[in-house]
Amino acid sequence: MISFLVKRVITPPGRWVLEQVGDPSPTEIASLITGLAFWAFVVFLVFALVLGW
Repeated sequence: MISFLVKRVITPPGRWVLEQVGDPSPTEIASLITGLAFWAFVVFLVFALVLGW
């Protein structure tokens, strides 16, 4: 279950963000960390919208 989430949900957005920044072939660990940061940012934005900030 965890590996499915990492491979299908967390890593792809991280890879996409790194490719947009200019890294044509990001490593798995960089994609994982960037993906975690991406989802943390999304959760923060949703939280802010719900609270009406």
